[in-house]
Amino acid sequence: MPVDFDAAARRLSPYLRALWGREIRLHPLARPLQQTRPYLSEIGIHLPQTWHAASGEAAFMLYRAAAAHAAAHLAYSHQRFARGSLKPIQIVLLGLLEDARIEALAIAAMPGLRRLWLGCFPDAGDDESFAGLMLRLSRALLDPTHEDGHPWIAKARRLVAASQRHGSDALALREVASLLGNDIGQMRLQFNAKTYAVEPPYRDDHGFLWDDGEAPSETRFEDVALADVSTEGAPQQRMPGAGQEELAAKLVGADMEESAAPARATLYPEWDSRLGALRPRWCSVIERPAPGIDPALLQAGMAQYESMAARLAAQIRARRSREPVHLRRQLDGERFDIDALIDAAIAFRSGTMPDARVHQRTLHRRRSLAVLVLLDLSASTCERMEEGTVLDAIREAAVLLADAMERNGDRFAIHGFRSAGRHELSYLRFKDFDARFDDLAMSRLAAMGGEQSTRIGAALRHAGRLLNGVRSEEKLILVVTDGEPHDIDVFHPGYLVEDARHAVAEVRAGGNHAFCVTVDGAAGAYARRMFGEGQYLVVKSAMELPERLPRLYLRLAG
Repeated sequence: MPVDFDAAARRLSPYLRALWGREIRLHPLARPLQQTRPYLSEIGIHLPQTWHAASGEAAFMLYRAAAAHAAAHLAYSHQRFARGSLKPIQIVLLGLLEDARIEALAIAAMPGLRRLWLGCFPDAGDDESFAGLMLRLSRALLDPTHEDGHPWIAKARRLVAASQRHGSDALALREVASLLGNDIGQMRLQFNAKTYAVEPPYRDDHGFLWDDGEAPSETRFEDVALADVSTEGAPQQRMPGAGQEELAAKLVGADMEESAAPARATLYPEWDSRLGALRPRWCSVIERPAPGIDPALLQAGMAQYESMAARLAAQIRARRSREPVHLRRQLDGERFDIDALIDAAIAFRSGTMPDARVHQRTLHRRRSLAVLVLLDLSASTCERMEEGTVLDAIREAAVLLADAMERNGDRFAIHGFRSAGRHELSYLRFKDFDARFDDLAMSRLAAMGGEQSTRIGAALRHAGRLLNGVRSEEKLILVVTDGEPHDIDVFHPGYLVEDARHAVAEVRAGGNHAFCVTVDGAAGAYARRMFGEGQYLVVKSAMELPERLPRLYLRLAG
């Protein structure tokens, strides 16, 4: 009986959650005819629609092995490699050695994974071709008891063991790959980088491991659209006279000389709705210091909101949820932990000492919340109103919200962004999560100015990355903007809206919430497109922001 992605995913999601204690998003390959290998991206693990070489439980075992292997990369492959002067054979070897390293770490924590992965290995026998030796080396590194008489395999085992003697070290494997690659060159083995495929088939294509802006040829320009994000209704723009792959190559390659980012920049991809693909390392986010001025004038202006801030803080404190938390594997508790009892019974029957922690307890406590307030600092926020500018209203609303959250003990940050093309998105931090909301933060907000444009997708990706480093049960990015995204180098209607939509999806795939407040009466269509139904608030007048923004927080936090 065939097993497809949908059937496998229903079983894999709880399986991965049990292994790693976290939600890992699974997606089917968007181009099943051109792309057959698993791969990883910023939004999760991508698996084949079907395994053509297997069916039934054998196919599900491949899905399970592939998902477990990719999740091990997410857990342990923290070092991206630069290709540098490495030759293609050495690149293949470094990917293989990193596979072995992360699998060894996963097996140390969960020994049963070794049996799962070994069950997916084809028999390489005494094959001495390049592909055969790669498969034999993979098997030898996965199974220390496996005997392989080839001297190159024995040397590889010794070099890997020596490189990891003082702990698991991904960078140390680079030298091992270079030495082993030189040996392969001396053997005069035939190798074709274009046709070589990583084996065994459950392993991914290694594109996740490299920090040079290129995916492997098999996955380059691969559509990484979220499975649960519909593209229905999006404008499908095509340029005449070129197929999609040819068009992608032309467009992405057109600015190669321009794409060198400033040294302080962090590079992020951008979704190109014309191609249906992510442009890798396309936007440069540059963190700039937030200047400050004397906050006395701003503080004096905020005095009118003092009673409102105190009232809001009390309301937020009263309405914050107290969700029950179930603690498993406890020495005592109100009821038994069934999984722990099963493990204890297995241990007892196998002759080992069972774990006495076989109970569950329930605690009630206040849920923690971390909020990153992301402010649009584009030139349009300097538009004059009857009483000041849009930016003045945004500033006062941010201060009022910050004061309420500070009094309530919530963790929060206030950041802002503006852009001048894809190579220069400026990102300013007025107040970080671990800082107090004090005179320094107030002085930075007082000095906050508006200029340039609004490339919101890259700012969201950077904010999501920062929020991922914050420990909290609930996390929220709250965007405050005054209009539709735009930038000086974008001329296609809806382009930045579609990129923002995908950036929001990536943020949510990381376990974070995203909500938008926009001061634009005509924002309904594009705000809904970017953030989804019910995930945005349209404020018709900027003067309403100081009242509406804290009330919104009260609703979201309650």
